[in-house]
Amino acid sequence: MRSRSFRRSVLAVSVVLSAAACTTSTDGRPQPVPTVTAAPAGDRIDVGTMHVTLPAGAKYTAHSQDGLLDGCITEGTVVCEARLLDLREATSDPNAPINLPSAKRPFGWYTGTDVPTCITAASPPGEAATATGSTLVESGFKPVGTKNAEYGRWQVSCEDATQNNEVRMWWLPTSKILVVEYGAFAGWDAKMDTLLTGATFS
Repeated sequence: MRSRSFRRSVLAVSVVLSAAACTTSTDGRPQPVPTVTAAPAGDRIDVGTMHVTLPAGAKYTAHSQDGLLDGCITEGTVVCEARLLDLREATSDPNAPINLPSAKRPFGWYTGTDVPTCITAASPPGEAATATGSTLVESGFKPVGTKNAEYGRWQVSCEDATQNNEVRMWWLPTSKILVVEYGAFAGWDAKMDTLLTGATFS
């Protein structure tokens, strides 16, 4: 007979996947179900040339049908706590609508050319309010494995003030890998630092 803790674990995983699959847009239409790459604790995921091990209980969405969840790490009920993106293809196309990441501009964590949004635990991609401000509060370099990434932390204000938050970014310009942590807080900051310090490259 299976243990009670095993049944709880299965239920918890089902709830997380259901939360990711059943989100609705602001007009009430259901969002497409994302493709989730199963990654239990200890499993490695590959993002371009970077290889990282996810925290216990976290999942990684390599690609979703609408692209909103591409590269998202999901933990608990949070649909997109952080995003790990390989930008080699996007940055090689001179016609691609992209702003290169940079800790030298207010919205340097946002690569889109449209209006940035405030992704938080309560406002996943596609449902987030418009970002109205982004103030750089920390910048420099941080380790990602054996590499040094351009690093920034911003205080982000939002059209919906309940979504005001902090965003952290790591950018590897040679490898063209971008890591963005949304709605930063102490517990997740420590997990992200551990994940990135342990990164390897091929």
